[in-house]
Amino acid sequence: MTGPVVHGAQLGPGDVLVCDGTAGLSKVIEVGAVLVGEPAASHVAIYHHSDANGTPWAIEGRPGGVGWRDATDYARDPRTITNADQPKTQAQRETISVYAEKMLGTSYDWVHGIAEDALLALDLPALWKPEKDTGVVPCQVVCSSLAAWVYDRADLDAPHPEDWRHVTPGAWALFIAQQGWRPHA
Repeated sequence: MTGPVVHGAQLGPGDVLVCDGTAGLSKVIEVGAVLVGEPAASHVAIYHHSDANGTPWAIEGRPGGVGWRDATDYARDPRTITNADQPKTQAQRETISVYAEKMLGTSYDWVHGIAEDALLALDLPALWKPEKDTGVVPCQVVCSSLAAWVYDRADLDAPHPEDWRHVTPGAWALFIAQQGWRPHA
């Protein structure tokens, strides 16, 4: 079953959706993105599948932990952008979907993912150094780091491949706008 169309692009499993929020913490995240020179974006979800009724389903990191979400409003929102144009093999799409499913229930990363991103946006020094990537499944993620981590597992380009934990929604928006998966001269 095919996914919804976002700005003329047909979604497939593993495609990233980058959304703008409307209030609260979403707007704070967007201000942080603008402060570091990224587009104002506040959320990332990974399209997974559409069910028999045509409902598009995504997996996303959120304050309650990684979970499923009906992505109908994301797909319909004219502010939503996607990397559906980024080439992905069927095997890579399956890898993204399987790893995203394995992350269901993973806790939200308030300290490293939100607090440290705020420090970086304000150009303040980090309170700690991130651990070297060991390949171990992370215990905590935010929406954008979840997408970066599963893309790394699928051997696909994503923003800041050297530091998936600090990838922001704005970094994903910039990556998509600049088609960061394409070789640049």
